[in-house]
Order: sequence, then C-alpha cells, then structure tokens
Amino acid sequence: MKSSKYIAVGISVVVLVWILSGIFSSGSGENGKEPEVGTASTTKVAEVRVRDIVAQSYANDIVVTGRTKASRSVEIKAKTRGQIQVLMKEKGTRVDEHEVLARIELSDREAKVIEAKQRFAQRQIEYDAAMSLENEGFNSKVTLTRSLADLETARALLTKAVIEHENTKIKVPFNGLIYDQMVEVGDYVSVGDTMFTIVDMDPIELVVFVSERNISSIRLGHDASAEFYNGDTIMGKVSYIAPVAYQATRTFRVEISTPNPDYSIKDGLTAKVRISVEEKKAHKISPSVLSLNDIGQIGVKIVDAQNKVQFVPITILSDTSDYMWILGLPDNVKLITVGQDFVSHGQTVQPVATDGDGLL
Repeated sequence: MKSSKYIAVGISVVVLVWILSGIFSSGSGENGKEPEVGTASTTKVAEVRVRDIVAQSYANDIVVTGRTKASRSVEIKAKTRGQIQVLMKEKGTRVDEHEVLARIELSDREAKVIEAKQRFAQRQIEYDAAMSLENEGFNSKVTLTRSLADLETARALLTKAVIEHENTKIKVPFNGLIYDQMVEVGDYVSVGDTMFTIVDMDPIELVVFVSERNISSIRLGHDASAEFYNGDTIMGKVSYIAPVAYQATRTFRVEISTPNPDYSIKDGLTAKVRISVEEKKAHKISPSVLSLNDIGQIGVKIVDAQNKVQFVPITILSDTSDYMWILGLPDNVKLITVGQDFVSHGQTVQPVATDGDGLL
C-alpha cells in the first residue's frame, strides 16, 4: 500500500512540474527572453486616390428668360379744363418731342392774355414815372414801393394767363409712340384727366431677374444677346442692376438696353437672354468629391506637399449631374477623389495617383 501511495505522489509532482514549466516558458520570448518594450508593429498609413487638376479658363454665360419693355412710359394729363377742340395725332402714331397732340378750346383765355399784357404795360409806365419823380425829389419812397408792387402783380397775372393759354396745347414730352388715347374731339376734360399714354421704344429694354448666386458676376456694360420665339436675335448691353433683391424670390432685376430705331421690337415679348460674364480661373470636378467640414461649409479635400489632408472651402459656379465648376482652389492641386470621407483635416495619408482623362 505504501508503494502505491509513493507512486501516486511521484506522478502528481511530475505533472505539477510540467504544468509550471509551461507557464513560465509561455511568458518568455524567443530563446526564453522577454520581448523588448517599444517593438510593436507600426500603424498603417491610409491610402487615398488623388488626381492632379489644373485651373482652366471658365466663362459660363448667364442664361435667363426675360421680357421686353419700353424704356419710358408716361401718361399725359390735362393741365387745364375745357373741351377738346382738335386732335392732331391719334393712337399708334410716332411723335416727336414738343409736338402738339391736341388742343383744348381757348374760351376766354386769349382775351385774358391781352388784358394781362395791357395791365402790365400800364403798371410799367406808372412805375417808370414814379421812379423819375423820386429821382427828382418830388415823390416819396412809399409811392415808389407801391408802384413796384403793382408792377410785379401785373407781371405775375400776365405769366399766369400765358401759362393757362399755353396749357391748351397738349404736347409730347419726348420722342415716342402714342400707346393709348383716352379722348376724342368734343370730350370735356378737367385738370388731371389722362388724355394720352406715350411710350419710348428706342431704346427698348429687356428685363430679367438674376439669382443671388450669379448677380456678382454681372457688371454694367456687359454684352448680352436675346433670342425671341420667332428666332430673331438682338444684341444689347447691361444698363441697370438692382441694388436690392426682391424679397419673395431673392432675385435681382437686371435691365439690358438695345437700339430699336424702327420700333420693330414690341413691348412685352418673351426672349431667352444670355449675359456674357468675365472669364475666371476655375476647376472642373465631379460632384461626388464634395465634403462638409464641422461647421457645415461645403468644400473638397486635397493633399499638400507633406502628404497631409487639407479641407478647402469652395464656391460653386455651375453644376450638372456629371460635373461642376468651382472656385477657391490653388491653380495646381492634388484633389482627393476616392477616400475623402474616411480621412480628416491634417491627417497624413498615402496618395495614389489616378491615370486617365476622367474626373475621378
């Protein structure tokens, strides 16, 4: 029995030694040595696909729809009351500045002019006599002053009578066309009644509304063209840019002026207007490369000379489903085209150049 116990104890000791030897050997490095501190494997640098892009000349003309409009329009109103005696011109007629359109009856206006002229002449004689006597010492300052006041009153009455007489002639304020006529011979008009509407068709204006994205590209004097539905094309220049946008649409009114000496271009025609803008240096990219930074700015990510990622905010000039033109990048740049969503600003990366003529 004792020998069996000794055998069992001996086996247990051997097993324990074998287990302990395995534990200690597993904590040692090769040849039983501990691994040295600081020999961990290096973290792998992220790879991104990049494309070398170069700025190109870009002049994306602004194309909008507009309508023609007379450059000036005015309603001619009666300045005196009376019956229309004569119509010299009628609706649709071209007229020249200061030309008489119609006459209102004179009634007693002519007689009032004659009376006012005679009274003025009389007051002039009285004043001259008072002046002469005052110079000789036979008249007082008071009498001379009263004569001068009477003379000025007569002058004012004469001026009023002449103006009232002249107001019976309805004249054209500028060269144009009679767009509308509201009176006929025999009609009675009062002061302020509208008699004619005159429009100035030369030059003709093209009115368009430009978005806030494009308004900064337009300057006074920029060339523009307009194509009408019948295929006719005209050329003009930007003559007005509104300083304030319409609140409802956030667009700016722009007017283009073009000569129209034969009045062949009518008011109210619809046209497709193309405004030429100055050329800029811009980059053509794929919309898929766009990124947002932490504050919500839109931009792209590039790789600098130290292979570090840089986020660059950009301005979009124009865009389609396949490409867009942008401002804000250096002339020559390595643009990240694949992997931009997995790297951050300032991170070191391994750029892999892309070949071919595509945008990615």
